[in-house]
Formats: sequence, C-alpha cells, structure tokens
Amino acid sequence: SFPTRRSSDLTYMKKNGAECCYVTLAFDGQQLVLTKPKGFFQERLVEIPVDEISHLTCDEHFGSQRIGFIHHNDYYEFYTCGLSVIDYMKEQLFV
Repeated sequence: SFPTRRSSDLTYMKKNGAECCYVTLAFDGQQLVLTKPKGFFQERLVEIPVDEISHLTCDEHFGSQRIGFIHHNDYYEFYTCGLSVIDYMKEQLFV
C-alpha cells in the first residue's frame, strides 16, 4: 500500500500537450491527488486511481527528468521543477 505523503514542492504539469500549470501532488492510499495553488488556497484538480494509470514512462527532456502517463485518454506529463518531486513520483509509481 502507498503511504500518505505530501510533496510541498511545485512541479510543472502538462495535460494533453496543451494545458499547462504548476501543481503539488500527493499519494493518498491508491490515489494520486493533484492540487493547484490558488492564492492562499489549494484547488483540487483531480484524483487519479493509481491502478487506472497506463503507459507509464520516465525519460529526460532537455536534461531534466520527466514522467508521463495516460489516464482515461488524457496524457499527463510532469517535469522536474522542485526538489525531489520526480523522485517521489518514481518511488510511488514504479514499484
């Protein structure tokens, strides 16, 4: 089972090659929870069940690490931006 741990760093996310924003992420049980900073608040964007993730990839993009996957026909990409966010995702997704 996945431990609950909060990443405090922002990371850059791209969805379907067009929608771009900074997000924080956390694994809560078997869910990847993405939130977007909105002033003093956090806007919860989506909760993705880990067992519904497919086509999981990890590569380099212009010298930085990138993780990508598909969920319900949407393609998500996460780029190294903060400290250890990509490593945290690897620990949780590549088991």
